[in-house]
Order: sequence, then C-alpha cells, then structure tokens
Amino acid sequence: MGVAIFDDRVRVGDELPSIARQFRLEDFKRADEQTIHTDLAAARREGLEAPVAIGPQVASLIFRQLRAAFGEGWLEGGRCELTFRRPVLVTDFCVARGKVQSISPEGAVTRVECEVWIANQRGEKVIVGSASGLVFAR
Repeated sequence: MGVAIFDDRVRVGDELPSIARQFRLEDFKRADEQTIHTDLAAARREGLEAPVAIGPQVASLIFRQLRAAFGEGWLEGGRCELTFRRPVLVTDFCVARGKVQSISPEGAVTRVECEVWIANQRGEKVIVGSASGLVFAR
C-alpha cells in the first residue's frame, strides 16, 4: 500500500509532496462525444480557448498527494473540502501543493490539517481547500 511520508514527527509548516501533471486533450477525448471537455470546436462555441478538463481528474492530483503524505491515514480517516476557482484547460500543466496548518490528538492517533491547492502553469490557484489525514504513532 505504500509508506506514508508523514509520521509522528510532522510539524506545522511542513509541505505535502507536490504532484504535477501535464494535461492533454487525448486524456479526455472520446470519439463519440463533442462536448466542452472533449472537443475544441465545442469549447470555442462556448467562448473557451480550449476544452476544459474534467474537475475530478484535476482534483485527483490532491488525492494522490494526500495518499502519499498519509498512506493508510488518508484511507482510514481522510477528509477533504475543495473549491474549484477557475477552469483548467486540457492543455494546462498543474501542480498540487499543500502545507500543514495544525496538528491535534484524536484518540490514539493524530489528525494533521492541511491547506491544499492546485496551481496552473500561470501560477493561478485553480482549486483550493483544506484536507486532513491521520498519523499513527511509530
């Protein structure tokens, strides 16, 4: 299942691992669809410069970083609230980032609260939110 990066030595201010992805139209395109997510002409008819990536595929960068940071602590007790601030084009390069905001005991484990976000190649935060996971004692 993979080893968590965070353990009981995690501190406020620590950064989550960054996860990056270059999106491509081919990642979203389907032969049977012509929508703003899959077709350049359809997107341009709606005033967009390119098709818009599907939100959950973009947000998955954050979920991957939380899985890397917390391991089983993400699967067993992870929480996440996200706000989609602006569209991600299917040609955008995006990076998920995050930082520990607080640490508190929760029974026999520790809950680590984080600020998380995804920025595009222009440095614009396209998704922002908060997330937390559990850290188990060594």
